[in-house]
Amino acid sequence: MNTTPRIAIVGGGPGGLTLARILQANGIDAVVYERESADAACGQGGALDLHPELGLHALREAGLENDFWARARPRGLDVKILGKDATVRPQDVTPEGDTGRPEIDRLALRDMLLDGLPPDSVRWGHTLGTVTALEGGRHELHFEGGAVETCDLLIGADGIWSRVRPTFTDAEPVYAGISCIEIGVPEAHRTQPALAALVGRGTMFALQEDKGLMAQRAADGRLRIHIAFHVPEDWLTTNGIPYDRPERARAAILEHFTDWAPQLTDLVRHCDDTMVPRRLYGLPAGTSWPTTPGRTLLGDAAHGMVSFCWGVNLAMRDAADLARAVIGAGDDLTAAIAGYEKTMRERAAAMVEELEEITDEGTVPHHVRNLGDFFRRMAAHGRRGSRPASSAERSLPPVVADRPTKIDLNLLIPLSALLSERSVTRAAERISVSQPAMSTALAKLRRHFNDPLLVRAGRAMVLSPLAESLVNPVKELLGGMYGVLDRTEEFDPATSARTFNLIADDYVTIVMLRPLLSELSEVAPDVRVSVTGVHTGMFDRLRRGQSDLLIWPPNVLADELTSFSRGDLPPDELVAVVDGDHPDVGPSLSREELADLPGIGIGSQATPSSGVTFGEGGLSGRTVAMSDTFVGAACLVSGTRMVAVIPRRLFERLGHAMGLRAVPLEPVGELTEAMYWDPRHTADPAHRWLRERIQEMAARL
Repeated sequence: MNTTPRIAIVGGGPGGLTLARILQANGIDAVVYERESADAACGQGGALDLHPELGLHALREAGLENDFWARARPRGLDVKILGKDATVRPQDVTPEGDTGRPEIDRLALRDMLLDGLPPDSVRWGHTLGTVTALEGGRHELHFEGGAVETCDLLIGADGIWSRVRPTFTDAEPVYAGISCIEIGVPEAHRTQPALAALVGRGTMFALQEDKGLMAQRAADGRLRIHIAFHVPEDWLTTNGIPYDRPERARAAILEHFTDWAPQLTDLVRHCDDTMVPRRLYGLPAGTSWPTTPGRTLLGDAAHGMVSFCWGVNLAMRDAADLARAVIGAGDDLTAAIAGYEKTMRERAAAMVEELEEITDEGTVPHHVRNLGDFFRRMAAHGRRGSRPASSAERSLPPVVADRPTKIDLNLLIPLSALLSERSVTRAAERISVSQPAMSTALAKLRRHFNDPLLVRAGRAMVLSPLAESLVNPVKELLGGMYGVLDRTEEFDPATSARTFNLIADDYVTIVMLRPLLSELSEVAPDVRVSVTGVHTGMFDRLRRGQSDLLIWPPNVLADELTSFSRGDLPPDELVAVVDGDHPDVGPSLSREELADLPGIGIGSQATPSSGVTFGEGGLSGRTVAMSDTFVGAACLVSGTRMVAVIPRRLFERLGHAMGLRAVPLEPVGELTEAMYWDPRHTADPAHRWLRERIQEMAARL
């Protein structure tokens, strides 16, 4: 900027202090006005984890990353989710060396941001009263107590009850349906070791029946406990709990948890006398305002949402973006603010979308679906859910420092599952880990590739272009890896007694497997083959290793097949089959003639279509009946005037005995089958031997 503006930041929380630090580090003075006294502000809030793309990014911009790591607690991310019986359900334990979202106490974060700011940069005990707009985008600030200040740029970083926001919009905070009572157990590791062990090193959630207990360990050993209720807005003042009389208050609170396990209710019994009731509020989604010269908002003042730790992260990233906008504004500060506000709103909107997705995917613990948005979000945030990047974030230059310097090969398994399932929840189920653990893996993968990988498209999640390009390489890499790790002695079919479990339709069983079994009886007399017909659970069986091979058309339910290795088999010609005495069918059938005949379709709930192709497209016609097998369709044709389309090789084995006649199709249709298997079996000698035998058999037919 040609002239240095006088900048006033209202609000001395993490967002406001981050903004001041970055501006001052770049030679731009800013003054923070905070309504609390310095001592009162010390006790606000508990611990939080900073996300690499949000809070940590802002600290890097402020030059405080090294200071942060000196104070952070990477092992403070453990999460337990319990039922009211104190049984631990999902549990996410931070692996050794995991520094993906390190935790820090809010007081430590505040002190770190304050260190290095000139003493007069923060004016404590300044409560904003009114704002008067002056010419040229300047503003006059009137504080309670009589102080008056002027500024060229006014920034509201004063939270959900912002005094600056009403100068932009009439939007007001809305009660979220959740009220909390904050209590604590000091030095729990010493005074109440059983409670300290129950909570663990990080955060514990016990949520059920429209209420919950949430406990978090602070750096000084204190357990910060929130007792939350899904209740009307006036409940805290009408429930009869005497907060100023701790003994009676504890007894009154425990009345709401009479059937909860004593291990949990001990959190209330052994708390100290500090009790703080709070209602939770959020701004309406999409709160917006026209860009106004000389003032803007950040953090909860702009897009306050009920969240467990996203609020601070979003505020700090807002601060970093706003600081960069001011630093690079040149002669047009208003245009710079407009660009910042667009980015900030897109980021907040992306967060709202993620919260909706979390609810849609049913990640509420223990099917507790009546606790309101706060509990849903809190469970998701506490379990370290990540989010797709907004379009604004994808337009930002890459943050190279976010990428790990070491490659974690343990991420290959979750990466494969995410690429296949396109859902954090389903990917977690597939590889039998908790949803929080999968969310953490996704966050690490996003940092590694500097790409969102999964992005939202309507109500679904889709792969980014980079993720699409990874599908086949990851599949091949895992196949090779499993081949090394699972390597055994060479397979000897003459002496092996292994049983192979196959899934195949009637065509494959009759045409390919019957001659295969005959051959195996000669070269592998003790090898057994178990064949199961196609069914709705066949993909899950293949994933779990309960089946070795699925032989299936590659163009049917193709999305279900992307995670498996594949080997194509030679195609078979399709022919129309009719009763031997059918009077209306000549020596061949065109597409149009076939469509005019009453036909038997191939398909069911388990096999929605046969996967056959006819020229450039699929087969269509006047379907009057359905069969889930080719053989069944042929049986229905016999003795009728109907037609079915089946593979030629199947007709050659069964058609004449059934009194059927084969009629060539014009253009020629074909059925293609492929073998599918879990990549871990690619290099297994026995598995490879079986695939080679099937491939050779199919080629000879």
